[in-house]
Amino acid sequence: MFFSRDFDDDFKLKIGFFHFSSCSGCQVAFLDMFEDAVEILDTVELVYSNMLTKEREIPEVGVAFVEGAFCLEDRRHVELAREIAEKAQMVVTVGGCASFGGVRRFSVGGQAPQPSHQSFVPLTEIDILKSKIKYAIPGCPPNPSLLYNFMLALLEVDEDFLQPFELMVLTKDASGFDVIKEVVGKGLCIGCGTCVAACPTGALTFNQTYNKPMFEADFCVHCGSCLGACPQSFKPYPQPVY
Repeated sequence: MFFSRDFDDDFKLKIGFFHFSSCSGCQVAFLDMFEDAVEILDTVELVYSNMLTKEREIPEVGVAFVEGAFCLEDRRHVELAREIAEKAQMVVTVGGCASFGGVRRFSVGGQAPQPSHQSFVPLTEIDILKSKIKYAIPGCPPNPSLLYNFMLALLEVDEDFLQPFELMVLTKDASGFDVIKEVVGKGLCIGCGTCVAACPTGALTFNQTYNKPMFEADFCVHCGSCLGACPQSFKPYPQPVY
């Protein structure tokens, strides 16, 4: 693991949640996860969140959970990325925007109140953070239960569960195209419909005649939910449970 841990009863993993350019839905899902996380609250301490804490100075954290795409025209994003790289032992990108660019890749400028902002890339492509990013969590937003299971796996160092998320860091364009190309096109699809259920925009539908998913590219926001949910997409690696 990236973060250091002293194995004693007083150990608490310090975590922070940081926001770049997004709707904040991933942070809301992250906060919803804490309703079911009573059993881990004695080992986790939330030390930074623009929604929950009054802290304005970024403290040192064991794990920085980061949502949102990186805006190339915003100097504040550069400063925040540098500070996170300096203060965090490990970075986990949360959601499609931070991990793959998501819907922010479609920005063209002219949107009030930030008309000059039109260039957005995922945090996984930013050199400042690359050496610190260990895992990428798909979704728009991710399911709170997935975030909870991820947190448990992180605390328990469950490398089998975490390995797909590590592989996701290297995924450049997570979309329905990947499901069709890498799963259906290679004869791996079992017709379970999990990818269709995971898609937040209806870009994937289920063809009852062929028992296979159908993909409508115009609705896809490249969040990676379908690819992360498919039980065949990362074989032979174990899959996250939604």
